[in-house]
Amino acid sequence: MSKKTVKKLLTIVLAAVMSLALLSACTTGKTNDGGKNQATPTPTQAPVSEGPVLDLEAAKAERMKISVIGIDWGYGPVSDSSMERYWEDLLNVDLDIEWVNYEDYPNKVNTLLATNNLPDVVQIMKTNGNFYYPAFTQAIDAGNFVDMTKYIFGKGGLKEINSVMSKWDDSMWEQATYNGGIYILPRSKAEIAQQSGINVRRDLMRKYGYEKEPTTMDELSDWLIGLSNAATQGEGQKIYALDWYGDFMSDRVKAFAVAFTGQMDWGIDENGNFQYIQFNPKYIDFLNWMKKLYDAGVLDKEFALGNAETSKWKGGRSVAYLTAWYNWNQSADRVSNKIFDASTPDTYEAWCLLPVKGPEGYAISANSYDIDSCIAINSKCDEKKIQKIMQVFNGTEEDYPGYDLLITDGVEGMHYDLLPDGTRDTSKYGTARQEGYVGAWNQIFLKVDADQITAKFKRPGAKGASAEAIKRAEDIRAAIVKALDETGLAYANTNLYSETYNANWSTLIDDVDANCAKYVMGLMSADEFNKFINGLVSSDTYKAIQAEFKAAYEANRK
Repeated sequence: MSKKTVKKLLTIVLAAVMSLALLSACTTGKTNDGGKNQATPTPTQAPVSEGPVLDLEAAKAERMKISVIGIDWGYGPVSDSSMERYWEDLLNVDLDIEWVNYEDYPNKVNTLLATNNLPDVVQIMKTNGNFYYPAFTQAIDAGNFVDMTKYIFGKGGLKEINSVMSKWDDSMWEQATYNGGIYILPRSKAEIAQQSGINVRRDLMRKYGYEKEPTTMDELSDWLIGLSNAATQGEGQKIYALDWYGDFMSDRVKAFAVAFTGQMDWGIDENGNFQYIQFNPKYIDFLNWMKKLYDAGVLDKEFALGNAETSKWKGGRSVAYLTAWYNWNQSADRVSNKIFDASTPDTYEAWCLLPVKGPEGYAISANSYDIDSCIAINSKCDEKKIQKIMQVFNGTEEDYPGYDLLITDGVEGMHYDLLPDGTRDTSKYGTARQEGYVGAWNQIFLKVDADQITAKFKRPGAKGASAEAIKRAEDIRAAIVKALDETGLAYANTNLYSETYNANWSTLIDDVDANCAKYVMGLMSADEFNKFINGLVSSDTYKAIQAEFKAAYEANRK
């Protein structure tokens, strides 16, 4: 069963589940449990409602106190800062915010979850790759958080009236769903398939006659080997094929593995079983692709040691670098905005290839979540406070003119000065910006969806990329959108819980990367590698993880 088929099936099943929930709610009546047992309509459903579920104008008019806990990602914000006071006056609210350093945040929040001593609004931190992690879902099951489904999809809900959220498709809300309810409110939609860019040295392409771009994984390996060898000879120093080291599951090579396996870290095989990418029988085809580069001498011979400096892309020591598809931007003059190290010549030019095709898909890497951050609401909040939270935390430019600039740069004269050329000078406001958490309120407040082409290539007032570079960035995004639509590539285990996985996964795969390295280096035969992997696949631990993921998947369908 393909990933696209699975995704469509999930959508259909979810709609059916929501319909049953609606019928149940109509016959059993409403409950007062934070919305946990209320109807959970989907975007295609007409919810049962006598009037709008939100009255944001009334919420704006009434000032009240809202307590919040959020993540400090190292900025060092302080309570009652100038930025906080500005938000309070703009939104007509009194905010009692506790910013906790990201290193301490999980323990702090989990303690509050265990004691049910929660503030009104809680930023949820991803744990083991999931927003819905065990301590949080246990609190949800205990009725401690609001199911926000009706406020999103009900008549006059956020999906209908909010200019940002109205653009989100069903997949965004599927990622926010747990047991048929939505307990996390996304703050923005991330840029698509972020780690899908094959950045290359275009100056070397031109200099050594490699301007014809590869379109398949086979062509890519030959192209990398040829250009690496030509550049090494011509530049008088070793120029590697890839800026990569050691970790076979890192973003620096993962998209290449996807091209050979057709799945992300976790997929669903043709038998309907959950499957880890490195246990996919086709994963060895990716390793063979890497081995071809290694045998040709264009990979660092000591890559397994994890030496990150040997073939550093920004220092000009590698032909290519698999990274975010929008991170190759540079100004047209290559000086005003220089992405290579300052010590490198201005003749270096970055470029990015269009997605190349492999046997099972394209060399792209889907996001584990399109949700970049999210908040949850304490079910102890009454209806008036929930309405106020929906007003305060879901602001848009349409609601508050100047909001988008405020959330990124703060207040003119307080956090930046506007220069004649349209740029914003923040140099003398360092302390105010740091204490005010300027540029980071999007951790808890709504912001516009990520648009890295505008942000990186077409930002007003910035030193501009060339028209050719802008066009290539637009073509890359369009190609990625098309590839994702064709393949349905996604993480199959999003929001699925497995106790065995949480307890034993790191131990189970402890030697996998080491044996991948041995195979690529010719120190392990294909038979030996396959025997090793088959031993893990047949282990009780892996079978238990598969069964628990499948059971969680089935439970979400009921």
